[in-house]
Amino acid sequence: MGYNYFSGNTRYNVDGVAPDTKIIPIKALNQNGSGWSSVVAAGITYVADLKNGPLANYPVVINMSLGGPSLDGVEKAAIDYAISQGVIVVASAGNSGSRGMGYPGAYAPVISVAASGWTKEWQGYPADRSWWYGIDVAENGTSDAYITTFSSRERSTAMKPQQLDIAAPGSWILGTYQTNGQLSWYFLGGTSMASPHVAGVAALMLQKNKNLSQSTVESILKTTAILFSSSSASVFNPRTLAAENVTWGTDATGSGLMDAKAAVSAVSNP
Repeated sequence: MGYNYFSGNTRYNVDGVAPDTKIIPIKALNQNGSGWSSVVAAGITYVADLKNGPLANYPVVINMSLGGPSLDGVEKAAIDYAISQGVIVVASAGNSGSRGMGYPGAYAPVISVAASGWTKEWQGYPADRSWWYGIDVAENGTSDAYITTFSSRERSTAMKPQQLDIAAPGSWILGTYQTNGQLSWYFLGGTSMASPHVAGVAALMLQKNKNLSQSTVESILKTTAILFSSSSASVFNPRTLAAENVTWGTDATGSGLMDAKAAVSAVSNP
């Protein structure tokens, strides 16, 4: 939500979506990013128990930048328990494109997040070394936004229902990344980067009214979202150094692109 980065003797403060949020890191996966649903469920239950105990008077949001092909019963029970305790649960939609969403993101009560991008995110590269901060992002709609090709589409069947709720930035997200023992800046893409954006906005909403329920937070995020007006865009690929045509349908957008300001403004004071 917010972090510090040191380069030599210089300290850089980077504000995230909700910079005053206190992070409780729960390790449920191994170093390769894989693990068991039972361990994920244990992590969810641990947080839910905190909400039911020492954090009873505090808003709590779970972000899950993870997913699998199906929803384990134990994991489902843990999510249901967390929501019943007043925890807001947000998860990534998955990075499987047209093959469909991952779980628990596809589970209807969870707020699931697709990955959007900005068509001008690499404009001027490689000649212009200030490409990523030299251009302002338009705030009056989605004319410069697109849905990434990797972002999972909603592929729902009677036997395996899926629900995609909202889109948020998940393409080439700037953050800190450790390589060879050194902490530096890095660009990462995935719905794992989009989900924390929504979790952060949920935290801001709860800061305004800590009594909001899961369904209310989801409803506000979806009703205040900005609808996508286009199904294709030309996007510059920094790997090939060429523009590529990217297309998407309504199965990739959920209710639209998250509007953080509108979502927080729509929250009524208790």
